[in-house]
Amino acid sequence: MECATIHYKQPHFFPMHLHPDRYTFSYILSGGAQFIHQQRLYTLTKGDIVVIPPYIAHQTLIEDYFHYQVIRVPNLFVFCDAKEKQGIHILKNQPTIVLQFQQWFEAIQSHNHQSVPIPLAFQSFLRGQQESNHPTFNKVKVALTHLHQNFQRKIAVEALSDLTHLSESSFQRIFKNTMGISPTRYLLNLRIEKAKELIKESDSLTNIAYDTGFFDQSHFTKYFKINVGMLPKRYAAIVKK
Repeated sequence: MECATIHYKQPHFFPMHLHPDRYTFSYILSGGAQFIHQQRLYTLTKGDIVVIPPYIAHQTLIEDYFHYQVIRVPNLFVFCDAKEKQGIHILKNQPTIVLQFQQWFEAIQSHNHQSVPIPLAFQSFLRGQQESNHPTFNKVKVALTHLHQNFQRKIAVEALSDLTHLSESSFQRIFKNTMGISPTRYLLNLRIEKAKELIKESDSLTNIAYDTGFFDQSHFTKYFKINVGMLPKRYAAIVKK
């Protein structure tokens, strides 16, 4: 479990992305943003709490500035099962839950990111992951496994379609319909997520770029800023603070 306070001081449009291995709980301190999920547009304003489960594709548009606190919870924290497919939760005008969020955030900070009890108000959002046995999902799962095991390498969509015994066009359509983003975007997203983890442990952006499959540090920096909204050095300063 980890937390951070993030401040975007200028407009930025985040491409469609997802968090494959964690839940994120965000509390909006000031500013605002437009949030896009399943082709629906939501407006985020001061006081809102946003809950995003793993594997939920979304976009964010910051029109001016955006200041928020975020708590990231690994997917291994599971409290209950859910038969329905999970989605985004935006909690508005919930002062009691906001107070629990602030207490939770402060506890994680004071315990140096060690194990902290999760407030009851947020436990209900941490659900067991329901895996479908549908043949289509199983084909996507084969591709996902290959991507996670080989994200440092160059992976062509054709190779993924071969693994799933589908034509390239059918594979791309099925993957995007299931995951919400294309396989190429998923791979780039995965590399950035891995880089965000490595940044906590390493000061060498060159090594991080190489270890996550980018051509060089220049390409890594470019795509990191597009996907995270800030340069890797600034992100490192925030998460190591």
